[in-house]
Amino acid sequence: MALHDFTSGSEPPQPSSDSMQLPAESLILNATYKKSGLTAADLAAATGLSLGATRIALSGIRYRDGEPKVTVPPDQTLALLASALGIAPAVLSGLGRDRAAELLAEAKSTVAAPDLNTTAAIAARESLTRQVLAVFSTDELRAEIARRTESER
Repeated sequence: MALHDFTSGSEPPQPSSDSMQLPAESLILNATYKKSGLTAADLAAATGLSLGATRIALSGIRYRDGEPKVTVPPDQTLALLASALGIAPAVLSGLGRDRAAELLAEAKSTVAAPDLNTTAAIAARESLTRQVLAVFSTDELRAEIARRTESER
């Protein structure tokens, strides 16, 4: 197993786009993910996937023994991410991923409310709230709550 010396200042091996043909599914997932404004953690929370599985599916690359390997996302993972990102089943069928498209269509027909898009939006708002609140101290937050409470009276 190759170990990377992070203290040496050298970067870990990066896959070159010339030497690796990334899966079309991952390219579409990643492009849609970037447009969504979600973080990988938010997307993972919305789908119930692990953060690692989410990142591997988005990038199409898994590292084994320190070397990048092209990895095609499994049907279930692809369907969950496609649902959360609003990708239509027809897109997956067009890529030859008929089973993933079926899973996605089944998920859309069985879920009345809330759907994964709503869950993803909620996760995104929760993440933004945590980021905003992290800027303020506890005393500042208490003072603001007290100010708003008194102004409501």
